[in-house]
Amino acid sequence: MESVLAVVLVAACVILTVGLLACLRGIAELRLRLTGRGVDPTAQLIIGRKLPDSLIKLIPDPARDTLVLFMSSTCGTCHGLAAELGRLRDRRTVAIIAGDSTEELREMLPPHVTAYDGEQAKAVDADLPMAMWPSAVLQRDGFLVAFATGSAADSAADLEVLWEQRVDVPEGMSA
Repeated sequence: MESVLAVVLVAACVILTVGLLACLRGIAELRLRLTGRGVDPTAQLIIGRKLPDSLIKLIPDPARDTLVLFMSSTCGTCHGLAAELGRLRDRRTVAIIAGDSTEELREMLPPHVTAYDGEQAKAVDADLPMAMWPSAVLQRDGFLVAFATGSAADSAADLEVLWEQRVDVPEGMSA
């Protein structure tokens, strides 16, 4: 009798363990479906990493230091940041705007900011998805020099701090 009870308990534990693992897998799959992402973007933001070609081709002169801003049309903080970008007139700046209704945000950007949305922004987002907006990348020669996300990238002052993280290289010395 005791051996039958022990077998039943072991079988029940195995069934419960398999059920728990199936639930955990289901939760993980649900999270991926809800976020639409398969890779943690922070794992992609590595100093010295070559940026994807879909992004590099949108930067007017990739050999020069450029701030690349990742913004969303539904992000209130991004709208506030767009209103402040006039303070960074002397910084080469590119904005990648995610979302369907990007007109209002594009109109808020000062003329010195080159902005991309639609299919071009979707292509960049597929290659380098951001976990939150706003996010900013400082690039040189197509490589990531520094980055900031969320509250570290939500004002012109924050972007100036990011800009200052670059090392000055005399003209003609960069690759």
